[in-house]
Amino acid sequence: VREDLLDELDARGAAGEMLSQYMLEQSEVQALIAARGPSQGAIHLPAEIREICLRTMAALVSLVGLNDSKRIDAALLLDTYCALQKSSMEDLIESIPATCAAVVHLLRKMESQKCSTTSAALARVASQASLMLQQVGYRSMPEVTQQDVLQQEHLIRATLQWRLRGATVPTWLQLICKRMDVISCGNWSGVIEWVIASSSASAMTLVLHQRAYADMAPQQMANGLLGVFLVTAGLVPLQSMKPADVMLGEWEALYAKSQGQGCIPTCTLHPSMTPRFLCLLEMASGCRLDLLQNDMLATMSAMLEIVRKATEASPGQQSGARIQI
Repeated sequence: VREDLLDELDARGAAGEMLSQYMLEQSEVQALIAARGPSQGAIHLPAEIREICLRTMAALVSLVGLNDSKRIDAALLLDTYCALQKSSMEDLIESIPATCAAVVHLLRKMESQKCSTTSAALARVASQASLMLQQVGYRSMPEVTQQDVLQQEHLIRATLQWRLRGATVPTWLQLICKRMDVISCGNWSGVIEWVIASSSASAMTLVLHQRAYADMAPQQMANGLLGVFLVTAGLVPLQSMKPADVMLGEWEALYAKSQGQGCIPTCTLHPSMTPRFLCLLEMASGCRLDLLQNDMLATMSAMLEIVRKATEASPGQQSGARIQI
């Protein structure tokens, strides 16, 4: 990379050091999870309970005045805590309403120390989640108190060893796309802006259905979404992102079904430009092409599963009780 481009990467907060820092932080979390060993293993919330948690945290995010995008940060923090904490599944579920309140309270504190919403107000909303868990047959605390919320904040900080600002999927996407834009000298700025907007919108849906560090880590999900939307934008041929052990017909079918498209996008770049663009993608993401291909495979498989569940759901099915704030 030219010296002037290195300076621009640094000026835009997209230097290689930033990419390395994100990778290091994620690998540290993965190492902590792996260190638990097969006897303990990481605990991941059942989908039914996680859905209640996500609805609760969405209400809490609104209550404390955070941007709606912070729901993704809350989901990552919750998933990471659950994967690392040492209690039993039963104890985790019993305290999970207070944990949801603690997660959002911590996010609000990181945004600004001036938080007008008290932990008592958060506890009242969390108590509704506790009731919902009891209604579907899980043991949960009868009422969440302010002390419960503060205690869970302490546990979260201790369990994560103060790793509270993990890079989310949108954060990864922003970083990689900034690097692509700079390294390519802005040749595809307009398309890259569209890729960022489209992939970030899909990230919200994907994150709310995929548990971090159980299904995919944030970087892998970001890599996969980036591959999908670069293909959709016509900057990369779909075939060039195919893992070596996947048949072309299966690959094309997976893309079409997971994206709801009847035809495969046509790459607008001349074929002679493809190797150069793939090299750019590797430089921007810090990952080899084969890893990017596998991440795209995992991401499209996850997206297809979401499509299938939405299709199978009854039109009259209720989305669940609402959390009142």
